Amino acid sequence: MLMAIVVGAGCVTTQERRSEQTRQVQDVESLKAEVYRLKQETGSASSGFEQIYADIERGRRDQNEGDKELADRLDQLERRVRERDAAIDAMHKQIVAELSRKMATLMKSHAPTGSEYGREHVVRPGETLSEIASAYGVTLNALVRANGLKNANAIRAGQKLFIPE
Repeated sequence: MLMAIVVGAGCVTTQERRSEQTRQVQDVESLKAEVYRLKQETGSASSGFEQIYADIERGRRDQNEGDKELADRLDQLERRVRERDAAIDAMHKQIVAELSRKMATLMKSHAPTGSEYGREHVVRPGETLSEIASAYGVTLNALVRANGLKNANAIRAGQKLFIPE
């Protein structure tokens, strides 16, 4: 009888919770793959600049003493390449920082509180935390900790609570 009440009360099974955790792990792995891809792209762009620097130096060695115009053009080209190289480095750092922030937020928001296994309960109108704890056979303190509640009396109808096993 109690099981019928629990199932009818909007509970989520442990299997559904694990399925959600699997999705979260996949999200984190996707972000990691994106960070790796961006590192590869910026690394390859930077290595292309090294070849340009080598070509500039070769041009300087091959120039005639009196060819001031060529030397000025090579200097200008080298400045532009260095500016773009710096811009790519800054972009790389910004992308890595942004992805790192997103990963940290994702991991923090999905961090388990207390027990990783249990059920979900949707609070019905007029229901108290004590009644919910009693119905599931858990302590009031366990519910408060598992849901990070600051006040056991501050639950509302429609709120989802994690019921630890």
